[in-house]
Amino acid sequence: MNFKLTIITLWSLMVTGYAFAHHSFAPYDIRNPIEITGVAEDFVYRRPHPMLTLLDDENVEWEIEVPLRFWDRAGITQDAIKPGDELMVRGFPARNGDPEMAMGGFELNGTFYSVHEEVGQRSGNEAADAIESGESLESVLERYSESE
Repeated sequence: MNFKLTIITLWSLMVTGYAFAHHSFAPYDIRNPIEITGVAEDFVYRRPHPMLTLLDDENVEWEIEVPLRFWDRAGITQDAIKPGDELMVRGFPARNGDPEMAMGGFELNGTFYSVHEEVGQRSGNEAADAIESGESLESVLERYSESE
C-alpha cells in the first residue's frame, strides 16, 4: 500500500512540474512584444491551445498559439477568425527566432481583442530573467519541471 501511494505521489509531482513548464512563457520573449499583419490561413479552435496560422506581409508563415481561457473569457466566438481574414496580431515572439508567437491580442475589422491579460506573470518574468542572464531555455524548462 505504501509503495502504491509513493508511486502515485511521485507521478503527481512529476506531472505538475511538466504542466507548469508547459504553461510557462519561457519559450517566448515577453519583454519584446511584436505586431504582425497578414492573412489568416488556418484557425484551429481546440483544447488546450487553439492555433492560428498567419501569412504575414513578407510571406512568412507564423504559427500563433492562442490562450484559450482568455479567448473564452473575452467572449470571442470560435469562428471569429476565418481563412482569408486580414488581421493584425500582437504577441510575444519565440526566443529561438522561429516564426512562432504567443498571442496577446488581435485586430479584425477595426476591433481590437485583448486575449492575454496576465502576460508577465511571475514565473514568466523569472524565466525571462534566467534566459537573459545566459541560462539555456532547456535548462529553465527543466528547472521549472523539477521545482514545481
